[in-house]
Amino acid sequence: MVDREKLTAFDTRKYPVRPHVGVGILLVRDKNLLLVKRKFDPDAGYWSIPGGHLDLGEKVQSAAEREGFEETGFKVKVAKLAGIIDKIMYDDKGKIEYHYVLINYFVEQIEGDANQPPKADDDALVAKFVHFDDLKNYKLTESLIELLKQLKIGFK
Repeated sequence: MVDREKLTAFDTRKYPVRPHVGVGILLVRDKNLLLVKRKFDPDAGYWSIPGGHLDLGEKVQSAAEREGFEETGFKVKVAKLAGIIDKIMYDDKGKIEYHYVLINYFVEQIEGDANQPPKADDDALVAKFVHFDDLKNYKLTESLIELLKQLKIGFK
């Protein structure tokens, strides 16, 4: 039998005992991708797509839609799967510091003016649309770069 209290005490985001599941959204407007500047680690200060953790009992697509709203104020609906990325980060001693399985979706905005700017909230410092050609000029997370390369967006 698993002692849930002991497991919870050691089951953290940093130096995890198991991988965590994260979700992300790709909202595109005329070859512009919605990005947020991350407030917290992993990758604090880097630009990425809006996203976050899957909550216990939550469906993956619902989590993606929730995170999109929490970080940008946009109500969105999942359109299709964009890709799944492994994010494994090691510390200086070679120990796994973070381990995520990131499930990313293309989404469509379902409420509000399609021209309104995003408003950063929750885990995001800044939120804005960036043209595909300008993505290389931003300090993007490695996992986002990997996803964009797979999708052939802004990177070859």
